[in-house]
Amino acid sequence: MAAKRVSTGIPGLDRLIGGGLVAGRSYLVSGEPGTGKTIMCLQYILEGISKGEKGVFVSIDEKPEHLIEDAKALGWDLSSKIDEGTLQILDVSSYFVEAGKSKGKSIDVERVIDDLSRFVKKAGATRLVIDPVAPLCSKSEAFSDIQDYIKRLIFLLEEQTGCTTLLTSHVPVGTNRLSQYDVEEFVVSGILLLRLVKPEKKYLRTVFVRKMRATAVDLSEWAFDIVKEKGLVLRQPL
Repeated sequence: MAAKRVSTGIPGLDRLIGGGLVAGRSYLVSGEPGTGKTIMCLQYILEGISKGEKGVFVSIDEKPEHLIEDAKALGWDLSSKIDEGTLQILDVSSYFVEAGKSKGKSIDVERVIDDLSRFVKKAGATRLVIDPVAPLCSKSEAFSDIQDYIKRLIFLLEEQTGCTTLLTSHVPVGTNRLSQYDVEEFVVSGILLLRLVKPEKKYLRTVFVRKMRATAVDLSEWAFDIVKEKGLVLRQPL
C-alpha cells in the first residue's frame, strides 16, 4: 500500500517529490537568511487549512505578532485562522530562556516535546512547523549536547505528535552546509534546500530537493518567485 502523501501547497513542488511529503514524517527546510524558509512553512500550513486540516506553527526566533504582521504583508490573514481555531502560533522561546538563566542547565527535550504534543493533540493539528529547530541555547551549551537535543527532538516529534512536520534550519552564509549544527539532515526524512544564486546579472531564489526518503525525486534546482497571496511559485529549472 502506497504511503499517504501530504501536499506542500507550493505550485510545482509536489510533482518533484512523488506527489507530496510522506505523512507523519519530519522534513528539513534549510537555507541562508532571506531564502524564504518561513514563507514556505506558512504556505504549507495554510495549504492544510484550505483542505480542512489544522496546523500549529512554533515560532522560536520571531514573536508571533511579528509573524502575523509579515504574513499580512504577503496577503495572508493569519489572525482569522487563529480566531476560527484552525491555526495556533506557539512561542516556546521561554523554554530556552529558562535554560539559559541557569549556568550549566540544559534544555529538557522530553518536557518540551511532551508539552508540545499535548498542545498539538488538543488543537487537533495534523501539520506542524518548528521555526527554527536549532534551540536558542546559551553560549555555554556544549556542541555535543546540542546535537543530542536535535536528535531526540526529531525522533520524539514523530513518535508523539503524529504530525507531518517542517523544521527550519539556518545555513551559515557562504557555506555548503545543509544545516546549522550538521546533524539535522541525518535524522529527517527529507531536505528542501533553499538558496540565493546569481547565474547572470541578478540573484535568484532556488529550491533543491537534496534528500527525500522512499521517493524518486527530480534532481534539478528550480528557481522560484515569492508572489503576494501565493507565496513560493516554482518557475523553471536552472
